[in-house]
Amino acid sequence: MNYNLNALSEQQQKTSAYTALKGLLRLIAHEKNNLALATVAIVLNAMLNLLGPFLIGYAIDHYIAQKQYHGLLVFSGILLVIYLLALFTSYFQTQLMGSIGQRLLFTLRNAIFNKLQILPVAFFHANKAGDLISRVNNDTDKLNTFFSQSLMQFIGSIVIMTGAGIFLLIINVQLGAATLIPALLIL
Repeated sequence: MNYNLNALSEQQQKTSAYTALKGLLRLIAHEKNNLALATVAIVLNAMLNLLGPFLIGYAIDHYIAQKQYHGLLVFSGILLVIYLLALFTSYFQTQLMGSIGQRLLFTLRNAIFNKLQILPVAFFHANKAGDLISRVNNDTDKLNTFFSQSLMQFIGSIVIMTGAGIFLLIINVQLGAATLIPALLIL
């Protein structure tokens, strides 16, 4: 049996990537409620951050142009509440995804340790201990970074881009369409 980790064929790498993804999904299956809650917080945060500029534009068009400063003060208060809610949801999603990432890291490192305990001695003769330690640390840390930062930013960016496109069309359909058509062509 070939135990050298650096000599995997391309077919083995594709198969192992699919198998690894299935295994990762099994590892985070118990976190699905927390992931759903974090996704709701991410979407809510993105929507609140989109609502701020929309309300500012509305206040400029309807209250500053008309010199109705009482309405401007009311909208300023509403805007303050929206940005405070966005701050809270941002903090909540960061804490939640960070804790999910840490629990995933703990579970994954325990699973790897248990797997390393049952491997035959020939595996350790074929692979250097430093390479194994480096691979375990780097790969698990990258998964932790993905769950605590990258996934959150990816979902938030998609919601913000979609929401910005919708707000562009709500404000002015013709200008919004003229702005979004090049984006669709790029996509």
